[in-house]
Amino acid sequence: MLRVEREDRTRTTCAQHFTVVAIYAGAFEGWYRGQVRTLVPGGLKLKEPGEVHRDVRVHAPFTLQGAAFALPLVAAAADALGLHGAVHFKAPGFAPGTRAASLGFAMHDALVRADATELEVSTLVAETLAEVLEPEGAAPARAPRAVRRARAFLHEALAEKVTLDDLAAHAALDKFRLVRAFRGAVGLPPYEYLTHLRVARARELLQGGARVAQAAQAVGFYDESQLHRHFRRIVGITPGAYARSVGKTSATGARAAWPNKIGQHRPRWAGAGGASSAHERSHAP
Repeated sequence: MLRVEREDRTRTTCAQHFTVVAIYAGAFEGWYRGQVRTLVPGGLKLKEPGEVHRDVRVHAPFTLQGAAFALPLVAAAADALGLHGAVHFKAPGFAPGTRAASLGFAMHDALVRADATELEVSTLVAETLAEVLEPEGAAPARAPRAVRRARAFLHEALAEKVTLDDLAAHAALDKFRLVRAFRGAVGLPPYEYLTHLRVARARELLQGGARVAQAAQAVGFYDESQLHRHFRRIVGITPGAYARSVGKTSATGARAAWPNKIGQHRPRWAGAGGASSAHERSHAP
């Protein structure tokens, strides 16, 4: 992982790994394979090993974050996706608002967020690589069965630590195709689906009189604050407020009112931020 903040100088680099770079702020022009492109916030810049990238002009100090992947992982992804021959990215970059950019930013957020689970990080890495390497096409015919097996596994392992490798092994499908098929069939990636399952179970526990801390531990959340964040995002109110509403319902016999909406998580996009001068710092996710 590499992060550059408020950079205002041009530089020339030669990539050593397959690298997915997220542009968070600023704007600059970069030369790659004989073409000059303008890079803006919300877009992705992709680097392949041995390729030269040269900054031509900085329009505004830029902030970016890069995640480099070793060749064996990228080769495994390409092989699982049915790509043959030399491994390449589909394009030198993706514009803001594209599916690849959205997945790339969500992946970068998870890679540096302290409370991101291994399942969430691995899923987003697999989805992002699948999106930037795999050509357009339908999921394999065996995917629906694999998705059903994966969903059943998540229900059974609700409070346990789940890894993407475990999930793929149980579903009998490689993780790269599984995460794509899962999102296509369920509407959510596996880690987010598991989060919804945990919040639903926490609601049941709170209705039964459990304390918030007890509910968080019982459903596999890292701590009470993690339950609070996801519960409020999905249900619309905090778990404490929900528990109090349930208590009032029990005491009065009336039905308490609370939101009951299920929405897909949107990636958290970082702002410009940064220090007053350009510097780099490494993350250790």
